[in-house]
Amino acid sequence: MIFEYIFEILHLMGLLLERIKLSNLVNGDGIADNYKKNSLYFFNKYTKSDKEVMAVSLSKIEAGRFYFFHYMDDSNWMKYSPVFVIGIKKFENLQIIFAINFNFVPLEVRTSVFDNILIEPNFEKDLPLKVDFNGVYQRLRKYGFEYSIVEYNLMQVKLCHKIEMDSVPRFLYSGHPKNKYDAKKLYGIWKAKLKTRDQRDVEISQALIKDFFNVSDTISDNYDVLKGHIKRLQSSIEKYGR
Repeated sequence: MIFEYIFEILHLMGLLLERIKLSNLVNGDGIADNYKKNSLYFFNKYTKSDKEVMAVSLSKIEAGRFYFFHYMDDSNWMKYSPVFVIGIKKFENLQIIFAINFNFVPLEVRTSVFDNILIEPNFEKDLPLKVDFNGVYQRLRKYGFEYSIVEYNLMQVKLCHKIEMDSVPRFLYSGHPKNKYDAKKLYGIWKAKLKTRDQRDVEISQALIKDFFNVSDTISDNYDVLKGHIKRLQSSIEKYGR
């Protein structure tokens, strides 16, 4: 089943795949080598700021852009997050960023989300992408990766770097040196999540965002599949975000 999904995804790719092929030829020898070299390349960039990888104030974060977040959390997959922001919501005293966290998405799949969205002028002019939360969610859900959309509390973002659009093909094949890439583990998570995809979709469709961050001893009976996710969010914000 895994290879059938990958074949269908790769078949749909176009412009972005061609740019990634070129980037991979220039910057490494195979997926593993590219990931290692690209991760080190961007890691060095995060210690400074330039046009390609620019440190920006949190107030400048916008939907439709790629960023790297240094985030206050117990999980390294959240602490060091390569993301694509798809929405920002404010409620009460919180500002919540919704983003695809690429740490949860296998390298072979990452480009499929943006194919037919990334067009040539966006690379050269460094424009943010026009993004629709539901459209991105449904595209990810089709292949069972909708759970890669995660919530970030703005107060827990310690440092944010904006990735220039022309560097996105290389950025998509990168992570953080402290996060070892394990394709087998990622596909194992994916297979497990597929079993609860429909129930998760039902719970998300009726979810109230305030329930996710309303720290209390009880979680609404409306959530079964999402209960663990909500508990993790609440623990994180209670420890780092208030």
